[in-house]
Amino acid sequence: MLSYRKEICPDDIQKVRGILESTGFFEQAPDEIDVAAELVETALKDGNTPENYAVIFAEAEGKEVGYTCFARVPCTQSTFEIYWLGMHNNSRGKGYGKEFMQEIIRTIKEYGGTKIILQTAGREQYIPTHKFYASCGFIQEACLKDYYAAGDDCLIFSMDLNR
Repeated sequence: MLSYRKEICPDDIQKVRGILESTGFFEQAPDEIDVAAELVETALKDGNTPENYAVIFAEAEGKEVGYTCFARVPCTQSTFEIYWLGMHNNSRGKGYGKEFMQEIIRTIKEYGGTKIILQTAGREQYIPTHKFYASCGFIQEACLKDYYAAGDDCLIFSMDLNR
């Protein structure tokens, strides 16, 4: 069973780096981890809100096992984008990801969200990620060929919260 923390502190920037580094998914583009850390730093400085960046940590046994960063999409009525969802490699296979996604969806609904979108890489390494999103109720809406690099597409998933 997870607990959730919406209060963030300066130490969380390094915790996000540790979570993402543990996954082994960012060796090709380590600057992605810098971007993730910057978003948490922005939320810390400007407010942890869906109009800025909302950050939630998932904790088990007093340790951070995952985090998400999402926001309301500007110029939309009620669409939110999940920018980051990372689970520490040591916490995989315990059902934490699905439990955490349920909390993220609940929180986005609480903020008035009716649609969620997210993007992920199309490389073979990400097939378990695609299957995870599908198992949570997301559908693949688009594929942007060679988006991240030659041979690395961008897959866009969405979920309608009114269904």
